[in-house]
Amino acid sequence: MASTAGRKHTSSGKDNGKNVESPSESEWDLSEPDCELETDEEDDDDEEENVEKRWCTGLACQLGYGGTILVLFETPTGFALFMYDGVKLLRPDALEHVWAEFVNEDMAKKVAFLKCVKTFEDKVGAINPVTGLSKELALMIKDHIKTDQTLAVGNEDYKEIIQKSLGISCLCGPAVDELMWGLRFQMQSLLPKENSERPEDLFPLCEGMKILLNRHSFKVKPDMMVTKRIIDVTSVVYECDYCVNKHRDSLRMAGEYLKDISGIDTQDWDLMKLAVALKMICCPEEKIAATRWLFSRQQLKRLKDDAPKYKNKIFKMPCLVVYNAIYSAREIRTDAARILVRLFKKARKESEAEQECEATGDHESCPDGKNTYPGINPDGKNTYPGINPAMIDEITEYGTMLSAQRKEKQVPSTLAPIGTLQGYTQISRHPLHRTENPGILSIDIHPLKDIVATGGMDTNVVLFDLPSGQVLCTLTGHSKKITTLKFVNRNELFVTGSADMVEAVTVHATQKFFVTASKDNSWCFYDISTGSCLTKVGEASVQEGYTSASFHPDGCILGTGNTDAIVKLWDVKTQSDFAQIEGHDGPVTAMSFSENGYFLATASVDCVKLWDLRKLRSFRTYSPDDSGTPISAVEFDYSGSYLAIGGSDVRVYQVADVKVEWNLIKELMVPSGTGNVTSVKFGADAKYIAAGSMDRSLRIFGP
Repeated sequence: MASTAGRKHTSSGKDNGKNVESPSESEWDLSEPDCELETDEEDDDDEEENVEKRWCTGLACQLGYGGTILVLFETPTGFALFMYDGVKLLRPDALEHVWAEFVNEDMAKKVAFLKCVKTFEDKVGAINPVTGLSKELALMIKDHIKTDQTLAVGNEDYKEIIQKSLGISCLCGPAVDELMWGLRFQMQSLLPKENSERPEDLFPLCEGMKILLNRHSFKVKPDMMVTKRIIDVTSVVYECDYCVNKHRDSLRMAGEYLKDISGIDTQDWDLMKLAVALKMICCPEEKIAATRWLFSRQQLKRLKDDAPKYKNKIFKMPCLVVYNAIYSAREIRTDAARILVRLFKKARKESEAEQECEATGDHESCPDGKNTYPGINPDGKNTYPGINPAMIDEITEYGTMLSAQRKEKQVPSTLAPIGTLQGYTQISRHPLHRTENPGILSIDIHPLKDIVATGGMDTNVVLFDLPSGQVLCTLTGHSKKITTLKFVNRNELFVTGSADMVEAVTVHATQKFFVTASKDNSWCFYDISTGSCLTKVGEASVQEGYTSASFHPDGCILGTGNTDAIVKLWDVKTQSDFAQIEGHDGPVTAMSFSENGYFLATASVDCVKLWDLRKLRSFRTYSPDDSGTPISAVEFDYSGSYLAIGGSDVRVYQVADVKVEWNLIKELMVPSGTGNVTSVKFGADAKYIAAGSMDRSLRIFGP
């Protein structure tokens, strides 16, 4: 971004300018008011050899074994051993960063590798200051620790006992405490067979979170328990800070040119203000918002007049990249901060109410009172409690956050390119379900694994593992054909619906709720954690009910299609429809929103229509070549780059804009006479396409 020739960089360290701060500090003041041994098969000898060969210098040399440490983690029923990069724990800023690696489940599994977990009948006697270290735990440690490798433990007592008994170098302290917090936070995913002892969805604040929240002027009680949602949103703030701070040195270096050339001292400027100034220099003809209150008139004049003098010193393209990254991060951080304000205030009120209930003994009025039964009236009749305000807030806040993140979201580099899709052919075919009542009506792909769930005419659900080509299991329970199913991206759950009225299931972006749309002219909103229906929305005007449904990517809008060929858009927060779009000649059999949130694709027997949600109008129609075969499936891939349509075959289109033609990339043929394609899904990064059809076949198309 800036030329470094002949320049010695010095950093002022003052990046807390108040010119472009997010919500005010006063607004954020919240201080008031027999033993079984399991081993990970992936940790083979080759991996350990590679670790041993790491170049051992600096911090890694202090720890031994290339810096990779063994972590003794205490579980509710025993102990587990993990491998972890211990160098991270010795860095000066370890407290600020270690916790953030464990907020996301996938990231946690990449940084902490399970070596073994063991249940102890007498866990207290396994290690304590009185009896010392038990033979069983000592053997467990010695079997897995390498020569000169360091062992991280949870407290000083453990450190002293193990060092004395085994002569192993042990590490503990604040940074290790952060690591232990992360392992406890992700215990359900890292150690699924262990049952967490924590109450419901509550976790203590780790030191890294406290540092981050205090830096942004959130004042929270040190012993405060927080929800997973608060931790998730706090991690968004962390990621935004990280995005901004990685450009600190280059911005400060460029800022020195402002002093040398224009005589402007940027020592007290924050990074956002610096980025704006540099953009003004690179694009003097462009009007930039907020410049008048960021800079004095004299500064504005100097920046514009001196712009030519910065040639070959400040480079335009890198400068604009940095500006866009910092601006987007600041916008997302501001939205996340506002969400945190509300979440912390809500948590504080609930805590105060609970303390008051405990003091008075009035448990019925407590937020989680056990003597109340939502959904049942005193007379015993069933009712629906409704979507409570806390859920509405969560839906709203989550939608706002997703919308803000989408502004900087880019197509992943791992996405299969158009040229690859053009070479797709059928690479496998798997006959599933019973032959006497053939047909696959619905499929879905696991969000993290290559597992396909299929719902059939035979009332069964089949889980199929693509890599092995084997059926994992067949699930029974429905009495009628399976019309719809969806995976939930948490706790290995999925939801199924059958022809006893349910036509469609769609899961909310939070992965905490789902909606069913039915032939009885109603759609129902469910809480996944309890499986209970919170509200039921009926429509007397519909003749035969709903035939399709899908959530908008942000989760604040629900789309439904019915037998009357009408598509409706609903405000999830109020459960009221705000738009009705017409154009089909028959029941709307399928629908899919694009990831960018701008487009909706709907399918009917006659055609597929593409709708511009910004103007609520159809801008393109695709009709089948074979008028005798209805279109039953339509699906955008996760990146929003491709659209698949299923009927007599599968056709894949390139997603473009309203005024640009959506080119047909590939036509994937299905043998005639085998029945139409009823459901189609893209695999991760569109690396393959799965299709289910009425000949009970699951077809996989790929390169």
